Amino acid sequence: MNSTPSTIGNSSPDTFSRLRTRLTEELTKSIIPFWEQHSIDKDYGGFFSCLNRDGSIYDTYKQMWMQWREIYMFVALFNSEFRDNRFLKYAQDGADFLFRYGKKADGSYHYLLSRDGKAISDSEGGSEIFSESFAALACAELYAATHNKTYLEESLNALRIYQANTARAEAFNPSYPGNTCTARLAFPMIELNVLITLQKASPESVSDQKIQAVIDKIQSFRHPEKHILLEQKNCDGSFATDTQGGRLVNPGHGLEGIAFILEYEHSHPNQQLTEWCQETARAIFQIGWDSTNGGIRYFVDLEGLPLLPRESMLKAWWPQCEGALAMLRCFESSRNDEFLHIFNMINDYFVKELRDDEFLEYFPYAKTDGIREHQYKGGRFKGFFHIPRYLLKAIEICRRLENGQ
Repeated sequence: MNSTPSTIGNSSPDTFSRLRTRLTEELTKSIIPFWEQHSIDKDYGGFFSCLNRDGSIYDTYKQMWMQWREIYMFVALFNSEFRDNRFLKYAQDGADFLFRYGKKADGSYHYLLSRDGKAISDSEGGSEIFSESFAALACAELYAATHNKTYLEESLNALRIYQANTARAEAFNPSYPGNTCTARLAFPMIELNVLITLQKASPESVSDQKIQAVIDKIQSFRHPEKHILLEQKNCDGSFATDTQGGRLVNPGHGLEGIAFILEYEHSHPNQQLTEWCQETARAIFQIGWDSTNGGIRYFVDLEGLPLLPRESMLKAWWPQCEGALAMLRCFESSRNDEFLHIFNMINDYFVKELRDDEFLEYFPYAKTDGIREHQYKGGRFKGFFHIPRYLLKAIEICRRLENGQ
């Protein structure tokens, strides 16, 4: 990337040394200990994800997203500067549990398992479509750690299933002639993360051309005038902005996609793409940030019109993580202090409003009307993933900035 002077923007390397120290302490003294102590099922295998504020278990069901995400996170830690054999063991034991109990004859996975591995459900409102993407992600990271071809084969197979399922989901259904064929930003955004991880683990398995094609898909979701990534578009490339769904902005998804593109761009420099990411990230932040109370909103309407989803009232943990990481990557690629300022705004809000100073870990949602509606630390969608991934990736970036790279 660009060479840097001894000071980075208006910030010295000491700025990033101090930030790295704070993030490392949060990761190693709060986040990892919480999940290591409370989530590992030592009797049956796999992981508990539905954890109360104090780590006690309130639901023993095992949802496929959370199982594979936790496997990925433990092995990603093993592959990082925090390398410890126990992390790899947790990941491998978790994968063995899912291979034994979660996998169906066609190679896909059940969506929900009982504590002892019995299949409960294969669907939950469409969320099940992402199960194989997280299997592909985790197994790619496992292959990077072990060079065991079984993990590589499983990653590639799970990715093929995910790609086939998303293609079917976006196909036009003639049974409903008034409907239109729509594409979803989440599909290529998640796929890009898998492909980047796979390419790092097995360069011969994923070409730069494949990755660029998925980046092109993500870019196609940007509104031509407002430069904001919309959550869906018509398959012909147009935007249905006369509907709520067509105007829906998910700032967390958009910024997460930007972060993935910039992660790839760091080792494949492309100035035009870098500038596109910076411009888009800025536009998404401007529409997604609550300028009165702080925090990145869950959902936003492109035109400021009413939104029906209840989530539009919430400030959740994961958009703050993805937004902060995206802005730190924008700063790394531009050395523009504007992005460092925005990073600090998001990270400060995240810590102030969501961190639990009495127990470890973070709450899922900020207070609404002065009341904290949910105090759990883990559920069907919040687990050992977004927060530790944000911390781990931000630590890596800070180390580079600290060393003037």
